[in-house]
Amino acid sequence: MSRIDSSAGRHGELRLAFAQRNNRTVMTESFFRVPLQVMKPRYDESGCACVYLLSPTGGVVQGDDYQIDVTLAPNTHVTLTTQAATKVYAMPSQGATQLMRVRVGEDAIFEYLPDSAILFRDADFSQEISFFLEPGAKVILQEIVMPGRLARGETLAFSQYQTRIEMSDSDGLLLSDTCSVKPKCQPYLTGSGVLEEYPCWGSWYLIGKFEMPQWEVLCQFAEPLLNHRPKSIGGLSQLHRGGIAVRMLAHSAEAIQTTFQTIWNWLKTEHLGLEVIDLRKY
Repeated sequence: MSRIDSSAGRHGELRLAFAQRNNRTVMTESFFRVPLQVMKPRYDESGCACVYLLSPTGGVVQGDDYQIDVTLAPNTHVTLTTQAATKVYAMPSQGATQLMRVRVGEDAIFEYLPDSAILFRDADFSQEISFFLEPGAKVILQEIVMPGRLARGETLAFSQYQTRIEMSDSDGLLLSDTCSVKPKCQPYLTGSGVLEEYPCWGSWYLIGKFEMPQWEVLCQFAEPLLNHRPKSIGGLSQLHRGGIAVRMLAHSAEAIQTTFQTIWNWLKTEHLGLEVIDLRKY
């Protein structure tokens, strides 16, 4: 992904590093350049460091170029989320980009759980997210998209939305997932087998070596949450080298986010021995 050079946008930069101190994860490095900014970490009773990514400029604008680098030392637990949905504004001349690179140390856990991205009319946004997992590391990632200001009847009026996600470890590739949506060039998006009547979409991943619950048990729990026709539809699958991928379409981004959080909380408490974290956004 090439970096945009534009006087209209800004180059936002964020560097975070975390280490283990007295059985608690602490932030050891924090550097940011607006329009990227983070709040002071909130330390959960479980020992997890919760970091909130802010948007002091109100959203992503034409020409913005973001670079995020996160490093987790062994045995740390970090949750990186947004304070609210990310607004991606109209970009009539050129797009915006984001490059995110994360290294997750041995037996560390990284949860990247941003709220939905709202793609305004003529928005043009591309991002690449890459992870490297040390032995025993786990990554939880979600991506939720609202393709317009639905309350105003704005749906699929953006120019382009592209995401490329890659995760790997010392043995090679764990996950490679690419999404490229260009509504003006893809009139079939609302057709059968694609988005159909559902405007919002989301993906959720749990990657790493862990004790997988019996697949039938997981499906019995998750599938009724994902499938509430005519409000939502979804499914889940196992990955080739340890991991779970969940997809969901719905009439609202909130429904997707709530469902993903319910599935993750169940996996945490029933199968991974982790505590539920209250992100306290509202």
